[in-house]
Amino acid sequence: MSVGQQQRVAAARALIGAPEIVIADEPTSALDAPLRDGFMDVLLRECRTAGSTLVFVSHDERLASRFDAQRSLASINRAAVHEAAA
Repeated sequence: MSVGQQQRVAAARALIGAPEIVIADEPTSALDAPLRDGFMDVLLRECRTAGSTLVFVSHDERLASRFDAQRSLASINRAAVHEAAA
């Protein structure tokens, strides 16, 4: 299987059993634009259907508009440092 096919299979496996949280780390990195868009449509739809929260990590800023909230790594790191100091 290609890397892209392996990523899609891993996403499908992650959704089995309607988990509360799905963590997807760069699942579209090996996909071209048409496959990426199709994959995102399916992933978001299936997470909505299952009632799963999706934590999605990506360097592809073109995907940000598909999500209700976005966090940069820098802001997460600042929050962690602030909490550790408190």
